[in-house]
Order: sequence, then C-alpha cells, then structure tokens
Amino acid sequence: MKVKKYPFNHHALAIALLGCISPVYAASNAELEAKVDQLQKQVQMLTEMMTKQNQQQQLDQQQIQQLAQVNKDVVAQVQTQQKNIDSNQTIKVKSNSEKTDLQLKPLVTKNGAELELYGNIRADASYQVKGPGTMYNSISTVPLKGSAGEKNNTDKVLSTLNATRFGFNFKAPKTWNHDVGGKLEMDFFGGAGRDTFRIRHAYMTFDQWLVGQTWSNFNVLDFFPETVDASLSVGGSLTRVPQIKYSHDIDKKTSMLVSLEDQKSEIVTTTGTQNIRTDPYAKVKLPSLTGRINYKFDNGSIISGRAFMTQKSTSYGGSDDFLAWGVAAGGKIQITPKTTFKIDYSHIYGDTKNVLWSNYAYVFDDNAKIHPNEFDAVTVGLTQQFTPKIRSTLGFGYSRANTGNTFADLVRLHNDQTQNKELMEGWINLFYTPIKPINIGVEYMYGQRKTFDDKTGENNRFNITAIYDF
Repeated sequence: MKVKKYPFNHHALAIALLGCISPVYAASNAELEAKVDQLQKQVQMLTEMMTKQNQQQQLDQQQIQQLAQVNKDVVAQVQTQQKNIDSNQTIKVKSNSEKTDLQLKPLVTKNGAELELYGNIRADASYQVKGPGTMYNSISTVPLKGSAGEKNNTDKVLSTLNATRFGFNFKAPKTWNHDVGGKLEMDFFGGAGRDTFRIRHAYMTFDQWLVGQTWSNFNVLDFFPETVDASLSVGGSLTRVPQIKYSHDIDKKTSMLVSLEDQKSEIVTTTGTQNIRTDPYAKVKLPSLTGRINYKFDNGSIISGRAFMTQKSTSYGGSDDFLAWGVAAGGKIQITPKTTFKIDYSHIYGDTKNVLWSNYAYVFDDNAKIHPNEFDAVTVGLTQQFTPKIRSTLGFGYSRANTGNTFADLVRLHNDQTQNKELMEGWINLFYTPIKPINIGVEYMYGQRKTFDDKTGENNRFNITAIYDF
C-alpha cells in the first residue's frame, strides 16, 4: 500500500507547539509571579520584623543605657546625700563637741588662770531619839542619863542646809614653766552651833609645794568609813590648819609628805584649883612637824603611816610647856571591786586637834603645872557597792583615854563630867544615787559616852541627807 506523503511545514509545527505550550507557560508564569509576590511580601514582612526587632533592640539598649545612667545618677545622688549626712553629722558632732568644750571650759581670771567652780547643795535632817543639843553628831557632849539635858534633847526633829559648800579651783596658764594652782572653798558649817560662814580651804600650790590652809597632813579622810552625818563619828577628823607642805613621789607606789602646821593654841582646858575653863595664856612655841608616807597597791588599796610633834606652852603660873605628839596608821583595803574595808588607828598625847571628840589637851595641877591627856582611837568600816546606784556602809568607832595618869586623877578629883573615859559609836547607812550628781542617804547611828566616874550618856539618832553636786 502506498503511503501518501504530505508536505512537512516546520513553521506550522512550531506555531502549533507554541500554541500548546503557551497556555501551560502562561499558567506557570502567573503562578510564579504569585509566588514571587508572596515571597516578596514575606521578605518585606521579615524585613519589617527585623527592622522592628532592631528598633526594639535599639530601644531596649537605649532604655538600658538610660536605666544605667539613672542608676549612676541615683548612686551619685545617694553618695552625695550620704556625704552630706556624714558631713552634717561630723559638723553636728563637732558642734556638740565645741558646745561641750565650751560648757566645760573653765573661766579665766584677769591674770590668765583657769577658774573652775564646784560645790554642792546639801539638805540634812535628823530624828533624835536621844542625843546632844546640836543638829549634828557630838558624841562627847551628849547629856548624861537622868539629866535635864537628856530630857530636853529627846524625841526631836532637826534640819539644816549649813553643810552646803562651794569653792573654786585655780590653775595657772600652761605656758608657765611650773605647775601653779590654788583652791578656795567655803561653807556655813563653822562655829559651836555649826551655823557660821567659814573658809574651809585656802591655799596655793607651786609644783610640789603647798602654802595655805587645808587638811592636816596627819589626817586621811579616805580611811574613815562613810557617814550620812557631816560631823563624822568617833575616831574621825576634820582638821584643817595653815601649813607649808612638801610632797614627793618616791616611786610609782610610794609617796612622802612633810609639813609644818600651825595647830593653834589650846584654848580650852579643864578646871583646876584656879577654877578656870579656858587658858588664855596658851600658845604654840613651835609649829607642828607632821610627816606621812603612803603606799598604793595595784588593786586600788592604800595604806599610810603618820606622825606629828609640836611644843605647847602656857604663860599661866609657872609658864610650863611640853611636847605634844601623835602617831597613826590606817588603810583602805579593796577586798573586791565592790567591797572596801577601811581602818584607822591613832595614839595622841597632849593634843585635841587631830582627832574629833577628844578630851582637853591638858589640865593644871595646884602648882599650875601642865598634865597632858593621852588616848587611843580606832575606827573600822565596811562599804559594799550593791549596784551602780546603791551602796551601804557599816562602821564602828571607839576611843579610850588613859585612866592611870595625872590628867585622869585631876579630872576625877574635880568631878569634871565633860571629860570622857570612853566613847563608842556604831552606824549603818544606805546611799542611793538616782543620777550621777545626786546622792540620797539614810542612816541609823547609836553611840555612848562614859565619864571617868562611869556615868553614861546616849546618842540615838536617824539621819537623812540629800546632796546635789555641781
């Protein structure tokens, strides 16, 4: 079979193929454009997201930087405020310190000496069951039992502010080459009735020298147990005399003091055949030479030995004289930081100045000859500090005269009941310190005196005091 041949038209075939492909291509192109458009949108969205993220990161970074700056500013402000506070506190402390210094700074005299005022206001009261005719203790003169004086001085209340005192301490400028100072102290506790203005201390110091009136070198008040009664008790001493005193530290624990003291003449003596009660002719021919040695222990305890001697005389009658003397030893023993024991012993011959409540220094016989008194006195006491504000003292004092000498014979001969063979006194007290400048004390005191003919008098009293130290 013969196949019929047809002529081949390449153009027609191409056209036909394009015609067939065109729809497919057109369809593929549209889809591609759609995908490209979608991709572009996604890229745009991604770009926008990245842009926003970058912006957010930049914002966050800016916020972090701002917060960091704010933190720095706050820290700087706090530091500045702290510095201001510290500065203000420093200024305040300095101001307070300056105020304190101003308050504590002593006044200055016209010659440049620093002046310090001190003292206390003291109110005392007592209820006297039996006792002397005075506000304060006077154990040597209490009325004898059964006497009118005993009845008149029974069951009574007394009060006074006479023990109030004030004083000034002086200190020369530090530019001087020597340690120069002084003291002037006064109260209203003088006279027989303890109601007269008087000078207690008036002296000046130059390095180790003291010239003026102050405590006798023979007396150590630190060894006497504390009392509410301002007149102390048996065995105590309140002697202040004009003197020249030299002090020297032998070493860190031992010191020596030597003084020449004007003990003043004895103006009172007992009755003799001349029937006189005072000796206007009495005089001191030589000042009292007084010496003392102190020894201090590491725990605050201290012991001391003392002695004095002086020549006394009278131009009465035969113008007699004699050597008066005395020795003493005592101490303050710190048993524990809160417990203190005190003791003091004295032996006196022919003197009344150095121990309270003693007899006359001497008496006269029929020939106007002097016969001195001689006696021993001792005082002991224990002080307990219960709390920083409460302390208590239990004390006892005893004195006994020589009963075998001419003095005692003459006293018995003339039946002089003003002179005592024995004195004894005990007391217990309690002090309360509510705040540092104020002390309030209460005390019970009982004592007895016995004359050379064995008659007795009683001192039975309650004491109270309120003291403000300034």
